[in-house]
Amino acid sequence: MPVRTKYNLVDDAHDLRIPLHNEEAFQHGINFEAKYIGSLDVARPSSRVEIVAAMRRIRYEFKAKNIKKKKVHIMVSTDGVKVALRKKKKNKEWTWDESKMMVMQDPIYR
Repeated sequence: MPVRTKYNLVDDAHDLRIPLHNEEAFQHGINFEAKYIGSLDVARPSSRVEIVAAMRRIRYEFKAKNIKKKKVHIMVSTDGVKVALRKKKKNKEWTWDESKMMVMQDPIYR
């Protein structure tokens, strides 16, 4: 078993052609935890350069305005991509109201 270093983060034991999740998981959605700094609509990007430029613009504005990162859940499903705030565990005053917790929701084709 090879030792994992900060330069050797990829585990070659997994074959990328074999799906990690079954079809039902894609219907319900696959969750990821992330930190949200912002979003920007890129209407019909013609190249990867336009997408990278938009990401740089978001990062620049985030750092220039000194905005705090939001801890979020990203749920990717066949319906679309949803970004919702993570529920605070220590603070009991939050109720699980999805309309208040939702940061953004886009259909999958976007």
